[in-house]
Amino acid sequence: MVFYKLIQNMNESMVKTYQKWYAYPVVTETVNLDYIAERIQRNSTAKRSDAKAVLTEMVEVMTDCLQNSQRVKIEGLGSFKIGLSSKGADSPEDFSVNENVKNIRIIFQPETKTDSATHKRSKKMLQDVKLTNISGFTTKKSQEADGGEDENP
Repeated sequence: MVFYKLIQNMNESMVKTYQKWYAYPVVTETVNLDYIAERIQRNSTAKRSDAKAVLTEMVEVMTDCLQNSQRVKIEGLGSFKIGLSSKGADSPEDFSVNENVKNIRIIFQPETKTDSATHKRSKKMLQDVKLTNISGFTTKKSQEADGGEDENP
């Protein structure tokens, strides 16, 4: 279940979308490698420590591959590659990595599936997602900040 809340655009400079309401995804928590390893242990014959060791090594191997100009494709998840943002130079001789490269980032492209009948592409990890509006519900974090009681049903 993916939770969202409705947010009204109050930016007057955005004339076409000013005061319109938009769905905004709500993150309920952040999970880490230990959590993922524990879930793998529950759903397979691998021990948590083995799953964590493999996942930790996967991160190191992916880092090495990306830094060697390789795309990393993980079936069922997607592909990772390095992306660059740079400022143009007048000539190849005028180009300097220190002066012209402004940003190095990792680009993630989720794996997609194409429907054979409609030829519509969808992200595999989002195929059966269910959305729930939680606008109007008070989150635990906001209640703690207010010192209030939990109002969620």
